[in-house]
Amino acid sequence: MKFSEFLWEEFIYGGHWLSIGASSIVLSIMIIYDMSVHWEFLFIVYLLLQCIYSYNHYKEFEEDLHSNSPRVKHLSKYRYRIPYIIGIYGVIFLGLLIYSGNKESIFFGGFLLLAGLFFTTDGKKITKKIIGFKTIYVAISWALLVPFTAIYCSYVLSMHLLLLFIFVFLRFIVSTTFFDIKDMKSDKKQGFLTLPLVIKNNKHWLFYLHMLNAISFLPIILGILLQIFPIYLIFLLVLFVYSLYYIQKAKKKDIDMLSLSYIIVDGEFYYWPFLLILGLIFIS
Repeated sequence: MKFSEFLWEEFIYGGHWLSIGASSIVLSIMIIYDMSVHWEFLFIVYLLLQCIYSYNHYKEFEEDLHSNSPRVKHLSKYRYRIPYIIGIYGVIFLGLLIYSGNKESIFFGGFLLLAGLFFTTDGKKITKKIIGFKTIYVAISWALLVPFTAIYCSYVLSMHLLLLFIFVFLRFIVSTTFFDIKDMKSDKKQGFLTLPLVIKNNKHWLFYLHMLNAISFLPIILGILLQIFPIYLIFLLVLFVYSLYYIQKAKKKDIDMLSLSYIIVDGEFYYWPFLLILGLIFIS
């Protein structure tokens, strides 16, 4: 295998694509609230996500053999080094956070790390008992990037942040549910009560996704109408069409759900800061 091919697979299956997406969300939060861009914090968030998801991939290696064989095939090339890599991510994450963050952000960042690791260690047991627990837990964890960013940047926590928290939460409800569709076979074997497995009927969960996609933008629209958000956030509504595209693509029988999920669905978050900058240019 060429080194370039290995790097591409590592970028996607090693979780870097998604982790950088988390940094894009943080950058978007900084743009919306006119904060100074803390580049080191973008790297801190990237390391946080890499630590959490690398641990998840390592612990679920055997379970992913059938549901995510391309990722397993790639990670098997250095499987026994993954614990050391996770340790490096964790040490650099905590070191940078302690060095550059304030007391509150250090505690909050530590909490997010433990919360992320908790799902892999104990969250599955709860997922077998509570319908949609996995989806809600993951969405809340990502939405907590909103207060984490505010705390790190010494921005006063306010009700304004709540609307953005809800927006991020709902967007991840959409994307996480879509991933649950991809993992239906493996989730069923493990006895997980994910939303697609409970709904079962394909037409029903597709309708559910379309409804969620539309509802997720209500916090942005409400924030603009109440003059909590600047009007240029209206550009984020382009994401509605973006989600509409991949939900419709999922209907096709011959669609590559792995590529659609990992590249297109996770790729949404890269567009957030660009759409906001376009809004600033053309509206503000």
